[in-house]
This record gives sequence, structure tokens and C-alpha cells, in this order.
Amino acid sequence: MLFHDLLQQSCLLPAVSSYLRNDSVLDMARHIPLYRAVLQLLRAMALSPQLVSLLLPQDRRQKSSHGDELSVVCLLTKMKNCVDTYASRLKINKSKGNGKSRLPSKYQDEIEQDEGLALLIPDIQETANLVQVATDRLVLEDDVEAPTGKDSLVSGNLEFPMQRSVEERYLEVMKQLQFDTYEMITECSEGGYQFVVSYHFESNMRAAGERSHPSRVKRLAQETVTLSTSLPLSYSSSVFVRCDTDRLDIMKVLITGPAETPYANGCFEFDVYFPSDYPNSPMLINLETTGHHTIRFNPNLYNDGKVCLSVLNTWHGRPEEKWNAQTSSFLQVLVSIQSLILVPEPYFNEPGYERSRGTPSGNQSSREYNSNICQATVKWAMLEQVRNPCPCFREVIHTHFWMKRQEIVNQIEGWISDMETQCGDRRTGRAISLNALALKRHFRQLREELGKLKTPEGLDDLADPAFQLASSPPASAVQSALDSKDTSPVVGSSSQGFAPLGPAGGLTNSQKHSAEENVHHDIDTDIEMEKMVSKVCE
Repeated sequence: MLFHDLLQQSCLLPAVSSYLRNDSVLDMARHIPLYRAVLQLLRAMALSPQLVSLLLPQDRRQKSSHGDELSVVCLLTKMKNCVDTYASRLKINKSKGNGKSRLPSKYQDEIEQDEGLALLIPDIQETANLVQVATDRLVLEDDVEAPTGKDSLVSGNLEFPMQRSVEERYLEVMKQLQFDTYEMITECSEGGYQFVVSYHFESNMRAAGERSHPSRVKRLAQETVTLSTSLPLSYSSSVFVRCDTDRLDIMKVLITGPAETPYANGCFEFDVYFPSDYPNSPMLINLETTGHHTIRFNPNLYNDGKVCLSVLNTWHGRPEEKWNAQTSSFLQVLVSIQSLILVPEPYFNEPGYERSRGTPSGNQSSREYNSNICQATVKWAMLEQVRNPCPCFREVIHTHFWMKRQEIVNQIEGWISDMETQCGDRRTGRAISLNALALKRHFRQLREELGKLKTPEGLDDLADPAFQLASSPPASAVQSALDSKDTSPVVGSSSQGFAPLGPAGGLTNSQKHSAEENVHHDIDTDIEMEKMVSKVCE
């Protein structure tokens, strides 16, 4: 046991754990001897009855503890999953290429350099399986020998875990939906292929033709490994990615707007294409959530979908901010969009406007700009997404809006209240009033759609019947809200205009029909209203 204690107190295991945390298969390939030595050490420890316990978390009874995530056995399992993903993606994309074409000599040399990695991957898989079997056997033996008493109480507590918060449940559920494949392309019976979902870069992809250069395929395979383990996930804002089942160069992205921004809880969809010379040039990205090209959500997000970022080489910047084939990554681009574009005050992203930050004029312009973004977010990044979700993200969108429905209602009510306090400004009051009016209309429709959402599987305990009852206003409330358009746009408490379902308050059939016609008319004039608002803002 002396050697056991010595290893336990040494820096060897923390050093080994740091190597196992690496999710870059290409980086492992550059350090083959190091990782072969680490794996040999772990196999020796797994075969030693005295040392195998060091591969488990210190308190191995509590398998659900946070410490388990940092244990050697868990880190090794994650590394195995990474190389499994890499190998499978690499195999699929190579098999889709033209195997008869001879590659240039520089690619042949690159393939020869991969022989070490080809040996390392099965070594990782074998070691992970051996360590898993050895540690499972040790835990089983301990469970059999453990006396009843304190340990049984621990086991009993695991059967009745503490009730988790909505935030914890949200993260748990959405983590499983973050990265996946989706069949975006199918083969045609008469030959060729076609897209089954809308894709902005279809013409680019068809024009590019062959895409099986080894360096590009390996880089894309590594990108998917990183995405599958490292995408941003939080209750405030998360990133979701779908790649085509057979082609890694075709992807779609969904980003939920960060809290405390005019994009909060909206779902913004992007199309992504990796060109034939990737990674020498950056990927192409286009925003699809543009209100049919009527809304410019940000100075960096054009209404035609163009995304302006230095790292994408679509905006001038310092040399170190430009795309670098060796150091830049797709994950870096996604984080940049999430943190540098979807910000609390996007008005100041416009070149030259930053100097007005903190001035009365700058603050007024920023509030006016945000009021337009808020109503557009509710209309196009919430309401439209609920009604017509992209098939790739249907489950993500449904689950996101269902789990956060009450928070979204409270959030929009807060936006409306804030706009009401700003309507009196002489310079920006008219534009903000128009935005508040549009926002209230979108809000009413969104609440109805949220009330129609079915409870996702496994989340029945979070269902709130009271929300469903209060989601749709009666006809009298609809008429009252419509009548309010002729006066100043005022929304008071959360119950104003959104009373629980009940009798129609004595409305005649003709009155009900009139209210319904007005609702349909409102929906038809949404785009015209938004165009007018944008014109006023200009």
C-alpha cells in the first residue's frame, strides 16, 4: 500500500488526467509516443489489484458525484468517444469520395504520417475497455462486501435524489440535443442528389464537386469531435449543431439568444458550408432568421443573411483577428457570434457609433434600436420558429420554448413595460411606440402558440396546466387589445389582455367574427408595420 499512497499523493495522476482531457485527435497525432506511454501506464494500473482503485473517483460510492467526471476512468471513456467519433466521420467521408482518383504526392505523404494515429486509436479503445472492466469489477466487489448501515443509507439516498431546478433539468435535456446528424441530402432515383431542407449554400456545394482531400476531411472530422464535446451550453444561451449524415462540410447551427439582450431566448438559425480549400479559408456562414430578408438583426448581421466577422474574413480587422488555418476553428466562430454579435447593445456594433456610448444621444439611439430588435426577435426568432421550425432542430426548438415558456412571457412583459416608459421621448418616442405596438401583437400570438405546445417526453412533472389556461385570451380580450391600437400603446400587468379562458362576455356571433377578421388583418400587416418601423428608425 506504500506505493499506492505514494502515487495517490504525487502529481502523476493529475498530469495523466490533463492529457486525457484533450479532445483534439489531431493534437494527439502530434504526440504519439507520449500518449502510447500514458495508455501503457493505465493498462498496468488496471491490471494491478493494488492500484486499480486510483482510476476511480475518491468516493466511488457516489457515482453521480461531480468527482466522477474528473476520474481517470471517466476521462478515458470520453477520450474513447472522441476517437470513435473521429474515426467514424473520417471513414464515412472517405468512402463518399472518389476512391479511383489518385491523390497528389503531398496528400500521399500526409496519409503515411497518419500511420501512428491509426495505431493509437485502437490502443485508446482497448485501454478504455480494459480500465472500464477492471473498475466495474472493483465497484461490484465493494458493493457485495459493504455492510448494511451508513453505506446503505447512501445507496438509498441515490434512489430519491433531491428535486432539481428547472435550470438543471433544461441543461440536462438540451445537452443531449446539442450535436447530432441529420439527413439533409438524399439521392434521386434518376441519379444525382437533392436537399430535403432549405440550404443557402447549395449552389456553392454543387459547384465545388470533389471534397475528399485528406487534410480537409481530417480537419472536418476533428471539428465534429470538438463540437460534440465543447459546444456552449447554459440556461442563458446555447449552441446546437446538425451536420449532414454523409457530408461533414454541410451543417446547420441554432443559437439561442443570450439573456439580458434584445435577442434573449430567440432561436437564430445559420447555414454553414466548408469550402473545398478549408481550412486554408474559413467556412461560409449565412443567417437564415431574417424575416424573409426584411430584418437586419445587428450591424454585423445583414438582412440578406451575411455575417460580418473578422475571423470569417468578411470584415476588416487586425491580422491576428483574421482567420488562421492553424489556430482558428469553427467553435471559435460560433462563440464569437454568440458573444460579440448577440450583445445587450448591438447599436454600438456599428462602426463609429461606439464613441457615442454613454452619451444621452447614444443611449436614446440604442434604446430605439433595441426596441425594434425586441419586436423582431419575438416575431421571427420565437413565433415563426414555433410555427415553422427547421426539421433539423424541431425537437430543440419545441423543448426550448416549452421549458422556458413562463420565463419568455415574463421577459416580453418586461420589454413592453420598458418601452412604455420610453415612449415620451421627443426624438425616439414615435419609433418606440410603433415597436411596442408590434411587440404586443406578436406577444399575443406567441402566447397562444406556447399554450399549444405538447409536453416533451419525460418532462410531465414540469407541466403547468395554469399556463395553458391563461395562454389564449378570450374574444373580448382580443377585441379590447385590437381597439387599443387607436390609442396609445399601453400594456399593464401580465393579466391585461391575457385573461384565462372563459365565456365570451355576451359577444354576438357577428362581434366574434369581426374580432377574428381583425386578428387575421393584423397578421397580414405585420411585415408592413415592421418596414414602417425600420424606416422611422432610419
